[in-house]
Amino acid sequence: MKILIIFVYALAILCASQAKMFKRCQFVHQLAQHGVPDWQIPTFTCIAHWESGYDSGKLDYKTGTHGIFQINERVWCSPFETPGRECRTTCSQFRDEYIADDIACALKIYKDTLELSEIGYDAWGSYWEHCATGNNMEYVKGCY
Repeated sequence: MKILIIFVYALAILCASQAKMFKRCQFVHQLAQHGVPDWQIPTFTCIAHWESGYDSGKLDYKTGTHGIFQINERVWCSPFETPGRECRTTCSQFRDEYIADDIACALKIYKDTLELSEIGYDAWGSYWEHCATGNNMEYVKGCY
């Protein structure tokens, strides 16, 4: 009986922290719901498309990047259980289905990077390769 209780508890924890594969328009609506300005939604959608394929659980061990925006643990989140770094959270928080914290951190990354380089999206490698052309409306087409 004790083993069954432990198993059920472990299963509940696992289910509660599951990642989610978002559909493109679902992701667009999440950005809008969580305060991303309309003019930034196409570019952030492009970045998420190329960084993670809208997979909120993506973890790249090689680069130390996490979640739907592939947020880097060297600057923005703590890879340990204690919240920290610039977004004041753990990186594991970026690998679940609740992306409000991912969005808040992405907006902070944009703002902080804008102050340093005048290009707020400079923190994401996919921006220059795929999203800097300025024609990102295709990523939100049919979502409104």
